[in-house]
Amino acid sequence: MPPVDPRSVPPGAYGNWPGLNQTGGLRVDRARLRAIAKRLESDLEELLEATKDLHQANGTPDAAYGTWDAATSLVPSIVRGRAVLADQHGRFLFEALNTIKLLRRTAQSYDDAESELRRRVAAIEKQLREAPWASSTPREPTKPGNDSPRPGPGSLK
Repeated sequence: MPPVDPRSVPPGAYGNWPGLNQTGGLRVDRARLRAIAKRLESDLEELLEATKDLHQANGTPDAAYGTWDAATSLVPSIVRGRAVLADQHGRFLFEALNTIKLLRRTAQSYDDAESELRRRVAAIEKQLREAPWASSTPREPTKPGNDSPRPGPGSLK
């Protein structure tokens, strides 16, 4: 799905959704995405354990519901209900797994994009330092993770 141009959405349409600023820009907290994926994976483990209960219920013989006419006429509904429940359970497990993968992939994509930008900035910085017109005073390269700008002229630092 293509990104939404914030100018195409009326002001205030986003309301106060967490992670969205007033212009509609999205802030992505990669650590939080990974934490959500980990929590969902833990929940998925519990759901995988619940599958054993579904298998046990599917093994219940039809005679266990009774042999009188009301019970025997109810058995086809029970069998259909179990089949639908098993189908929906499997679909949910599959979608939960896909969600975990997408959360992790999204966080990794942001990490990769940031790494690529850092690499490109470092390459340009190196080119500038090595240029014949560069000053004779070597400049200290910025350290990864230090996003604050250096003090400039007129700075109090």
